[in-house]
This record gives sequence, C-alpha cells and structure tokens, in this order.
Amino acid sequence: AVVGRLGTGSSGINAEYGEVEDIIANIFPRKMAELDKLAKNELFMLSRDAEVKKASRASIIFAQPLKSDGPPPAKRRKNSESMENGNEVETSRTIIRVKQNTVVNEVTSIIHPEIREASEYFGKIKMWIQLQVPKIEDGNNFGVSIQEDTISEVGGYFEYLRSAFDECYRYHGTRGKIASKVMKYPSLDDYAQYLCEVDCKQFQLIRILTNELKMIYSCVYDILNKNSEKIKQPRSQTSINLY
Repeated sequence: AVVGRLGTGSSGINAEYGEVEDIIANIFPRKMAELDKLAKNELFMLSRDAEVKKASRASIIFAQPLKSDGPPPAKRRKNSESMENGNEVETSRTIIRVKQNTVVNEVTSIIHPEIREASEYFGKIKMWIQLQVPKIEDGNNFGVSIQEDTISEVGGYFEYLRSAFDECYRYHGTRGKIASKVMKYPSLDDYAQYLCEVDCKQFQLIRILTNELKMIYSCVYDILNKNSEKIKQPRSQTSINLY
C-alpha cells in the first residue's frame, strides 16, 4: 500500500514537472509577445488620459429639471435633511447617479485575466521548485541556495501580482466613497475633480501594470533558463554517489 502511494505521488510530480516545462518553454514566450503587443495597443496609450477625464465627467448623471407652467412653489421649509453643518444643501444640481468610468473598466477587464493567469503560473513554478529541493546535508549546497533564491524571486513576483489584483478592487471602494460625496455635495467641484483624478490614476496604474507584467514574465523566464540545471539537479551526481 505504501509503495502504491509513493508511486502515485511520483507520477503526480512527473505530471507537474511536465506542466511546468510547458509553461516555461511555450507559454512564457507567447505571453511575453502578447503583452508586448497589448502594451502598444491604442487602448493603453497615454493619449487616452483626456478620454478618461471625459468619461469621468460623463459618469456623473444630473437629474433633469422639471418644467412647470404654474406659479413657483412656496419656499421649501428647512428641515434636518436639507441642513449640513448649519447650511442649506443646494438642490438645484441634484445628482441621481454616478456611473463607472467606461474607459477604466475597459482596460481593467483586459488586464484582470492576465494577472490571474500569471499568478497561477508563478504559483505552480514556485511549488515545483520547492519539490526539487533535496534533504538537508552538509556541504555541496550551492545548487540548493540557487533553488531557494529562485523560489524567493518567483514568490516575490507572485505576491506583487496578488497585491496589484487587490489594488484594482480597492479602486472601486475608493471611487464609491468619493462618488457618495459627489452626490451629497453637488455644488462642490473639488469632489468631482477628485473623482476624475482617481480615475486617471487608476488608468495609469493599469498601463504601468501591463508593462510590468511583461517584464515579470521576461525576468522569471530568464532566471529559470539560466539556472535550469541547478534547479533540476542542485547537487552534482558525483557528490551524490559519495554518500
């Protein structure tokens, strides 16, 4: 029974090795080419900054003024809902909705799947290298140190991508809070400008992330290829035969 379990585990490791080999040899070069093309796409051009600002302004929907042929209504009595810090809230510019920024959403919907995919690849590679680390022995640990450095490097990129993924979600939370202020204080232009600046910042973040994702693929690909022998066999066969 024990032998059977060991055999199954070995087959699983071999299957994992084959998948990682395919990721490094075939998928990484393809992803680098795709991301290079994507970074140069007009959707991610810096010139779209003006378009982002326009979409931000267009996301603020004002209520249409009601037309009436009758006499003007009596002056509205002030109550607790119309008072903020002792000042009456202006109702002539009523905002009924703040929509999402269409430009930011467009580029985010493209880069999100790329981040998820890269995170999955790096997680598999990190686990695969970890499984190649031999038992602790005295001496001849240079190859093991290379494995550990590679695990640390790949793990760092993995954590960076996870943080970037979370940042994309935090943007919506931040923007939602600002949008509530825009609706509450429609006469304060600074909140509308703040909303616009947050949208522009997020668009630039997505642009930078697209280029960085390409560089991350390139760096990991380079590290794995230069150190492939030590990663697969951290200790020389001669040293192994001495034990």
